[in-house]
Amino acid sequence: REVASGRETSRALGALPPVGAPVFGADGRTVYLVGTTAGDTAATVYALADGQREPRAVTRSRTVKGDLVAVPGGRRLLFTEGRRTRTSPAPYVVLLDPGTGAERRLEGHAAQASADGAALVHLSQRGDTSRVHLVPIEGEGEGRVVAATTDRLDAPAVSPDGRTVAYMRMLEDDWEIMLVGADGTGERRLTREIQHDLFPRFLTNDRLLAVVGEGRHRRSYLYYLASGERTRLFHNNTVRTIAPEYEWAATADGSRVVIVSERDGDTISPERAVHVTDLRREVTEGELLERLRAMSEAEAGLRRLGERMFAPIHDRVRAAVEEVSITKLYEYQKRLSEFDSRFVGMPGNAAAGEWLAATFRAMGYEPELQWFEPMGLARTANVVATLPGTTHPELVYVVGAHYDSHRNGPGADDDATGTAMVLELARVLKGRPLPATVVFALFTGEEAGLLGSREFARQSAHLKVAGALNNDMFGWSNDHRLDNTIRYSNAGIRDVQHAGAFLFSKLVTYDARYYKNTDAHALFDAFGDVIGGIGSYPVLGNPHYHQSHDLLETINQEQVTETTRATLAALILMGSSPERLRDVRETRSGGAVELTWAPARERDVTGYRVRYTTAAGAERTVETTETHVRLADVKAGTRVRVKAVNGLGLEGWDWGLAEPGA
Repeated sequence: REVASGRETSRALGALPPVGAPVFGADGRTVYLVGTTAGDTAATVYALADGQREPRAVTRSRTVKGDLVAVPGGRRLLFTEGRRTRTSPAPYVVLLDPGTGAERRLEGHAAQASADGAALVHLSQRGDTSRVHLVPIEGEGEGRVVAATTDRLDAPAVSPDGRTVAYMRMLEDDWEIMLVGADGTGERRLTREIQHDLFPRFLTNDRLLAVVGEGRHRRSYLYYLASGERTRLFHNNTVRTIAPEYEWAATADGSRVVIVSERDGDTISPERAVHVTDLRREVTEGELLERLRAMSEAEAGLRRLGERMFAPIHDRVRAAVEEVSITKLYEYQKRLSEFDSRFVGMPGNAAAGEWLAATFRAMGYEPELQWFEPMGLARTANVVATLPGTTHPELVYVVGAHYDSHRNGPGADDDATGTAMVLELARVLKGRPLPATVVFALFTGEEAGLLGSREFARQSAHLKVAGALNNDMFGWSNDHRLDNTIRYSNAGIRDVQHAGAFLFSKLVTYDARYYKNTDAHALFDAFGDVIGGIGSYPVLGNPHYHQSHDLLETINQEQVTETTRATLAALILMGSSPERLRDVRETRSGGAVELTWAPARERDVTGYRVRYTTAAGAERTVETTETHVRLADVKAGTRVRVKAVNGLGLEGWDWGLAEPGA
């Protein structure tokens, strides 16, 4: 694609699946890529020139290849060849002149070239020792070893002037970024963040770009090498919505950085946003104030909404959340941790399931064990307790977590914290039944592939599930801030959970449309777009995630307690309010709209509230006791919304909308 004009040219690769991204050569018109033939793991580097119909092979060896980059200056390509395994030889870094086919091979991997094209840096392994090499691109030999350690190393980078090398080093259980001079002296540690610090790259000789966090919520920072100070490069789209980052590319002079990130925290949509951050341009005071004003208005609106939602039952909710016990929550987590690994098939899985059932019985429930035999794994069971509703018991709200853990250890955060929350919610609500039924579901087999939640969905297909909260891994705090992320599919539930947090707890909540690859995914598939829940902030930020050291002593019990209080408040509101209305349909004729919907399923509903935008742009609300309404002056392009209202004055927790085109 020509950036200036937007003109695109396509080239068919035929039966040549590419491996990794293509790169431009020096002329800006020849594209190089690594490709394989169908069913083959061996690969070849190909060139595809402007006007050329078929790719042309520029390497002869039939080996595994990858990590193709163009050395700045464009005269050479750089790639890795082979894989390091216990039985195969070490991989090689290959410098290739695509014009002549001449190759220079260096034993190692993870190679990067300097911005001036004069040097490259790569890693090698000799026995237990990892080494960082700095190699002149012109000439022969292996260059200089600038660092060597028995710790794991990764992702080396070299400054534009070739005088400084950065690399990742695993210190105990955390990746940190180290710096060392080109002569191998002056090694120092640049980062000290307890989360992983990753992928260093130089923008200038004295400024470095690096990434913090796990793959599902990475954030970029600038580091100033002289002072060691850092600054956040890219910020959340709003005060509360997170924006995970995935890819970064910088211009040759380091003045601009292109970042691929989620679009408004939406991890479900395949669309992602591309942002260009110009480091030469300062944000003006006016621009900053305008952004702050917009965010402040949105936050104030959310707080007004939350206060209005909870007002009819505020005192009841306050009394309930005050009964949440930090001692009980700790005791639940401690007992779960004593089972060691609770992975399906491990002794701790069956023992934990029996203990959970006994704990529910001690509270006065009659738990159900949903036994099943996953293919290739031992027999296991979900543990489910039910609190019948007082007014419309046929409508169900599910609150769940998974009680199994990773093979590696006791999973104190993943997910003994979520399991403890479900137990404490069940204890507090036992004497406080809600109008709707609450099902407390503790899933097995999440770590083996969402097995338990999918089995729960299968065995619960007959239930009228109005909403669900799935909670997973929220007890570790990076900086002792009590903050976590609402992970939702339904924006109405998201707002209820925000309100539950700021009205009834000390918890600070962020949000992301995020449910895939969690038990919430199984619930979404079974029950639809009625899912919420809480996980960590940053998402999966716990450095002990899936490690043997995910231990009880790493958990912030105040954070677990405040998250439980916020979730309890949200659950009480949802179970006391009308659900989202179903079968909403609208017929339009000019500016008039005929809106109909199915009657609310709750027995205590007294009417309906319809909201729309008039042709003049004003927000208007219509009250009715019927299940239809005719509106004469609806603004074109806007959607009409409807909620049920019950005898307490509680609105539905989400607006009913007609499907587009209905």
